[in-house]
Amino acid sequence: MPRACLLVALLFTACQRPAPEPPVVPAPRPAPTVVRTAPSPGELTAMPLDKLFTRQQTGSVLIYDARPAFVSSFGAIPGAISWPRRDFKRGLPQHEEEIRAAESAGTPVVIYCTDADCPDAKTVAKQLVALGHDVSVLEGGFAEWKGAGLPVE
Repeated sequence: MPRACLLVALLFTACQRPAPEPPVVPAPRPAPTVVRTAPSPGELTAMPLDKLFTRQQTGSVLIYDARPAFVSSFGAIPGAISWPRRDFKRGLPQHEEEIRAAESAGTPVVIYCTDADCPDAKTVAKQLVALGHDVSVLEGGFAEWKGAGLPVE
């Protein structure tokens, strides 16, 4: 190759811009970690008959009857809402709204069943407590209410 051609080729190569570097693509960020925390457990208490009666008479309590519906049909505490233990999951969305409204208003939530040995009220109450609600169980249940000669519907 003649010197002139070599010189032109060398100059031509020197004047060319270097090839652009590939763009720097940042590494993908990891997805944020979502930490779902369980609600703080609520408190489970017992409510004595006289206290429930006073609150029931003034309308300052939310009462749930955890007995099976056919049992409730033979008599219930006036104003009580039937929420049988077996229907807990199905009724939860509606009743949880009622419970939140009661809690916001400072109204206690009381659950009862047949008598002191009936596990239904305690079962429903414990599930609500696990969801963060404060709940009371009527001491002695409906048998105590009826035995005291209090009104029944």
